[in-house]
Amino acid sequence: MPAAPDLKTVVPFFQPIIKSSDCEVFAYEVLAREERDGRVRSLGPYFEDPSVSDEDKLILDKHVRERALAAYAASGSTAKLFINLKPSWIYADKEHRGKQSILAMLERYKIDPQNIVIEVTEEEALGDKDLFRGILAGYREAGCMLAIDDFGKGASSVERIAYVTPDIIKMDHSIVRKTDTHRSFYEICSAMSAFGTISGFDLLFEGVETAFQLERCIKTGWCYLQGFLFSQARPDLATDYANRDLLSDIVFIENTRESWNIKHRNAIRTEMESAVEKLRPMIPMEENALREAPALCNFAQALPWYCVRCFICDHRGRRISPVYLSEEQVTAVLPGRAAGPDLPHELFARGLDAFHNERQGYLSSPYKHVTTKENIMSYMHTLREDRVLCADLMTTILF
Repeated sequence: MPAAPDLKTVVPFFQPIIKSSDCEVFAYEVLAREERDGRVRSLGPYFEDPSVSDEDKLILDKHVRERALAAYAASGSTAKLFINLKPSWIYADKEHRGKQSILAMLERYKIDPQNIVIEVTEEEALGDKDLFRGILAGYREAGCMLAIDDFGKGASSVERIAYVTPDIIKMDHSIVRKTDTHRSFYEICSAMSAFGTISGFDLLFEGVETAFQLERCIKTGWCYLQGFLFSQARPDLATDYANRDLLSDIVFIENTRESWNIKHRNAIRTEMESAVEKLRPMIPMEENALREAPALCNFAQALPWYCVRCFICDHRGRRISPVYLSEEQVTAVLPGRAAGPDLPHELFARGLDAFHNERQGYLSSPYKHVTTKENIMSYMHTLREDRVLCADLMTTILF
């Protein structure tokens, strides 16, 4: 077992976390460092060493936390402060049987709990789930925010999201690095961003080191950023950081691109709506007629060039026509042959709601086709109460 660092040499360092929407320092993460003989070293390896007991780690953690809160209170900073909390330490900390030790420290230093983010680290087992949830509920009731650290590292589990119900999820730096060369990891981040919009949490990307990684992170949606591209951990709560102009430029470009995409998508929806209304007389409405192979060939051929495929559904989303594939010439794929699945049910329901509320065609956001893996958008147009046109469009027209 390694010798415990001398507490006299252990100090807190602070790494800034940047809010991408306004390019300001949103928070600081507290990190343990040892200053000895003019050198500074991270104590991360000590905390991660399995041969060191949780009790010894907890002693060191409390020392760093105490000094960090004292420095934070003295600084007068209005940014938030991220404090790590390992579930296994909760069970080892006898003080948690009464008032949580962090809350007691906040009272002592007169720090508003709303300025504190409790950062729960990833572990394979949650241990005593009831105790764990009760402790976190105490922090939330006091006004603290909750975050999940290192999501995507090792044995990460969505179970932790359910138990913590976080305000922020930190995507592990290993995920950020892999977005450089693996588009699937970028898509995972984008999916997590969409999940956060539904579930009520924001993403924080740690370990951002290059301009390309920064651009990828920004493209997933508004988020928080942390990494050496901006600043290493420092002994003070400084408000300056590197590459502010780079971040501002990327945010501006992405904001402009998104605004253009929205405008262009509206134009595409209007063009599709006009084309379908003009071509509506070419569409037979009887189910028997729709099932005939050539029934929609002329109609499909006349649709705008960016349509990949089209078909007709009833009001429940059940496909009642062949799928018409638009390649060099329109081809009808008869029922029973592989043509990809029908429109995703959730998307179909969303389209019907949009039509009933707005009385116009619906164009989805871009998504990946579950079978073909194409990046597409889907357009829906209600022809009558029990007949809905569905068309898949290529997304390359947006960029």
